[in-house]
Amino acid sequence: MINEVEQIFEEYLDKVKEKLPEWLKEDKEELNSILEELEDHLRNKAEELSDVDGPTPQSARLAVAHLGSPSSIAKEYKRRGTPHVYISKELWPIYKKVLMIVFPILAAVITFSILFNVFTGNFEDAANIIQYWTAFSSAFLIISLIFVGLSMEGYFPEDFRSKAEQEQKEKEKKKGEALGLPVSPKTGEQLKPFVKPIEKYIGGAISMVIAMILITQAIPGFFSVMEYEFRVILFLFGILILIDAITTLIRGFLGNRRVLIHQIIHGITIILKIVAVPLFITLFLNPELFPVVYWEGSKFIASDLPEILIESIGFSMLILTIVMIATIASNIYEIIKLEKYKG
Repeated sequence: MINEVEQIFEEYLDKVKEKLPEWLKEDKEELNSILEELEDHLRNKAEELSDVDGPTPQSARLAVAHLGSPSSIAKEYKRRGTPHVYISKELWPIYKKVLMIVFPILAAVITFSILFNVFTGNFEDAANIIQYWTAFSSAFLIISLIFVGLSMEGYFPEDFRSKAEQEQKEKEKKKGEALGLPVSPKTGEQLKPFVKPIEKYIGGAISMVIAMILITQAIPGFFSVMEYEFRVILFLFGILILIDAITTLIRGFLGNRRVLIHQIIHGITIILKIVAVPLFITLFLNPELFPVVYWEGSKFIASDLPEILIESIGFSMLILTIVMIATIASNIYEIIKLEKYKG
């Protein structure tokens, strides 16, 4: 009977642990403290509900039911953020920082496209702002969903730092070293930062704009004159670039912390490159898909690629394929190099 009671408690606590937010699971000391406290509550309640001396399987089940479902318990730990719209107040400054980088770039692209159509007399396309707005709102939605998800899980900015990293940062302050620079967990010596957040923010924002353009193909009269097969390839490239943009922004958000996540993102980048290779090979085998788009009168015109350029374009795609495969080695190297930043 005792073994059955222990099994009931253990299964319940395992389910609670599984439902708890990731930031809490990584703090082993805090996690164990919470689970021990829950176990004490369970035992006390089971003994209180038992009709004999000590908990019984029936009283253990009643105690579990009284305490609530694992999801309801985990939900309480996800509410620590201060409500601020749908994004917590703690994450709001970082959210605004990302938007302030992405929005001006998107606005510049939209403004240029509108002015271009106006100056060329293409007023109908200039007034068709729905497609421009699609790209703008899509980027906004993706960024917002990322931060809403983090807020719903109860993340704080400091949760992206492990305890060891926080302690190391304190040592850096005491030594008078530059704030935020990584330090070797083994030697205590200062290491060069392996990522510059501002570069990742800018690079991620630019990539997201490019991705939105390729996915929505929202430049009136430009993409529509291209062959359907070529537009599909551009769309697929847009999806890959969008994923890369999101992971790049995440790396900027993490800064020189959470080394394992940086390594995982490098792994994702490798997968993206592998997926991109067949697209480049398709263009290598079918260089005639490339259109020659030019402006004539008041609209874009597309014509077939001249014979003299077909071979050159195909060769260029082959070179890009080789380069894409070769750069995978650099990602593998970065994954290995980041090991020295781990504690």
